[in-house]
Amino acid sequence: MNKAELIASIEREWEALQAALDGLDEKQLTTIPVTGEWTVKDLLAHLAVWESRLVTDLYKIQRGVEPDWKGLSDAQVDRLNAQFHQEQKSRPLERVLEDLHSVHLALLNRLDEFSDAALSSPDKYPITGGKSLAEVAMIDSAEHFQEHAAEIRSWRKGQRMGDE
Repeated sequence: MNKAELIASIEREWEALQAALDGLDEKQLTTIPVTGEWTVKDLLAHLAVWESRLVTDLYKIQRGVEPDWKGLSDAQVDRLNAQFHQEQKSRPLERVLEDLHSVHLALLNRLDEFSDAALSSPDKYPITGGKSLAEVAMIDSAEHFQEHAAEIRSWRKGQRMGDE
């Protein structure tokens, strides 16, 4: 996957996430659980945290330093998610939205600094364990947006059905 394809894929899923949020009011964003006890705001804060970590990890990988995700078990990721949720849940909606948009722009700017070859070659950065930087970036951006946008859309569908 070259840089243009990667960025287009990330942006396509970003737009789908934004569409899933379209028309939700502050109460819907902040008080009604979407999945478990997590609200839409909690999901957005979660996305911002992981996208921020991705930006940092891209710098680390480029310097040959192990990224934060390397070697994490599913249980460790679950514990991190719970920790991040506790740290983020009291933050105001406006700050969460600002952070999400800012870190998204930071990711796009960071990816733009890489060449096509640096992003697409699984051998360029051995520390990634055979994954290209494009694959690494997709996990905590486009794929992550897709996952949580689907949860929000499903929740919204349930909300509409409950209104009938």
